[in-house]
Amino acid sequence: MSNIVKRTVSGAFFVAVVIGSILLHPYAYAGVMTVVVVWAMLEYYDIVISDRIRAGRVTGVLSGAALFTASFFYVQGIVSGDVFLFLIPAIIFLFISQLYSKNQKSFRDVTYIITGIVYVALPFALCNSLVFLSVDGQFRYSPDILLGFFILLWTNDTFAYLTGIIFGRRRLFERISPKKSWEGFFGGLICTVALSLPVARLFPVLPFYHWMTVAAIIVIFGVYGDLIESLLKRNYKIKDSGRFLPGHGGILDRFDSVLLAAPVVYFYLKLVVF
Repeated sequence: MSNIVKRTVSGAFFVAVVIGSILLHPYAYAGVMTVVVVWAMLEYYDIVISDRIRAGRVTGVLSGAALFTASFFYVQGIVSGDVFLFLIPAIIFLFISQLYSKNQKSFRDVTYIITGIVYVALPFALCNSLVFLSVDGQFRYSPDILLGFFILLWTNDTFAYLTGIIFGRRRLFERISPKKSWEGFFGGLICTVALSLPVARLFPVLPFYHWMTVAAIIVIFGVYGDLIESLLKRNYKIKDSGRFLPGHGGILDRFDSVLLAAPVVYFYLKLVVF
């Protein structure tokens, strides 16, 4: 089976699971995304921490999952911002636990563990703010913005990949990712911005000019997110973060664009739209 066929089949299945969970119920969405957060953090820690059996690593994963869960209830107004105070004892425990580690680079690992929470868990936690909107002072589940976000994100990934294969000549960032091209970047940009118009009709919660801006943000910062993860893998001399999806690699590979695009979209909507 060719790589393109593998990517298409596994990608379509994964997209169906994510979109299906978002449409089905808030807790279905939260459940699937919690699994994604945990799996992505495990892949990240497998890459950067050589000693895989350690209390700090477990604390990092649990803190990331707790951050996403706390954010899920916070954006609904169910719990106050005090719920995030759990991060303080978690971080203190990380530092103390390294005193009992025999690893000579244990202090360095603390920074990696904390980075995993910020780099992986925080962007997904911010996604919760895209699915709960305040209407007349009441929070309600509204999947439109997050669905539009993922549709535009995956459109960019798909058309950047295809146009890069067909027309790619000029390398975009050869030192980090030799296969990415300017042709692929602009192919993804044109198709994604063009798709923002029907997305605006499908999800009128935002006017079309805001959807076009969101599309541009997704393309630009999605590429940066992809390149940053490529830099991570290149530094550790690995090809994929895992083997979760045939043709795509690990779950971190599949969501690398989200890790930068989601926070910037969140801040744009928070500061400009809402």
